[in-house]
Amino acid sequence: MSEVEAADKVWGRDEVRRAVRLAARKRIAEKGLSFSMRELAADAGVNLGLIHKHVGNKDDVVRAVLARSHEKSAAIVEGVDSVPEAVRALFMVGVADPEYVRIVAWLNLHGRSDLIPNEDMDAFEAITRTSHVSVDDRVRQMAVLAAISGWSLFGSGILQSSEIPDGEREFYEARIADLLATIVNGGAPTRGA
Repeated sequence: MSEVEAADKVWGRDEVRRAVRLAARKRIAEKGLSFSMRELAADAGVNLGLIHKHVGNKDDVVRAVLARSHEKSAAIVEGVDSVPEAVRALFMVGVADPEYVRIVAWLNLHGRSDLIPNEDMDAFEAITRTSHVSVDDRVRQMAVLAAISGWSLFGSGILQSSEIPDGEREFYEARIADLLATIVNGGAPTRGA
């Protein structure tokens, strides 16, 4: 390795953690867990030994990526007062951070949902585990959660195939969020609709 290459490497604990988190987030969103720690080290511009020292193994890297994403999404979902508001907020989290949803999808596809922090499921549990709900209510809740995840994964392609201009994306996504809130509310309009 040349002196220039060595000088470009990241060395400090916080810098290593940040570089690894950013590189891993991109790689996991694109390809799931199908990467080696050496590939990740190269992507992050970090010495492999420093990843193990400051972050840990591959599972620890995934947890670090999800922990940072959780902080951002928790702030969005925090403080909602009703299930329809929670649905609207969750939809907007997926719109704002589709990489996160792709990461969670990959982890589920790899059979590694154990890496998803329990806190990330709190908002979903708030929707699906409310007391005194009928089977129909629960089915609506599950369908809405599937739609939220599906839009995060396929929304761009759906908009493109529907020939919706980029400038109108926000309008359509707001309307979809309102529709999902109405569905989970049993068909009754919600205040955002």
